[in-house]
Amino acid sequence: MSGQRLKEAALPLFAEQGYDGTALSEIAKAVGIKTPSIYAHFASKEALFLEIYRDVMRHELVVLGEIAQETHATVEDELHAFFYKVTDFNSDPEVKRFFQRAIFFPPQSLATQMREEMTTYEALTSESIGNILLRKLDEAQKEKWIYVFYCLLDGLSLEHEIYSAADFAKRRDAAWEALAALL
Repeated sequence: MSGQRLKEAALPLFAEQGYDGTALSEIAKAVGIKTPSIYAHFASKEALFLEIYRDVMRHELVVLGEIAQETHATVEDELHAFFYKVTDFNSDPEVKRFFQRAIFFPPQSLATQMREEMTTYEALTSESIGNILLRKLDEAQKEKWIYVFYCLLDGLSLEHEIYSAADFAKRRDAAWEALAALL
C-alpha cells in the first residue's frame, strides 16, 4: 500500500462528496485496508486532503507549462489555447471537480492555509499569462485582462456544472470573444 494509491482513491471521493462528506473509512475501503492503516502514510485526513490539493495545483501548472511550450502564430492564438485548456472541464474531470470544490468550498480547518497556497498558485498562473500578454499589452492593460480572465474562469467552472455541453460551449465561446476584445 502506498500513499499514492491512497491519494488516487481519495481524490474522486473528495471531488464528489467534498472534504466533510468523505470519511477515512471510505478511502480505506476503496483501497482494501483498515482505516488506521491510513495513518502510516498521512498524519490526518487534513494532511491527505492537502497533499492531494497540492498535487492538483502542480498538475495544473504542468498543463499550463505545456501550452507555453507549444508554438503559436500569434499572441491571440497562444492566449486562445491557454483559455480553452483551462476551461476544458472534461479533461481530468475528477481533478477539475476536486480543484473547484477545494477552491470554492475549502474545509473550514484548512481554509486559511489553502487560500494562502492558492495565492501562490495564482501568482504563478498570472505570471504565465502575463508573459504572453506583455508582448501585446502594457502593464495596466495586462493586469485588467488577467482579472477578467479569472472572473470568466470562475464563472465558467460553475456554469460547466449547470448547463448542457452545447450551452456551455456557447457560453465559453462568448467569454473568449469578450476576453479577446480586450486585446
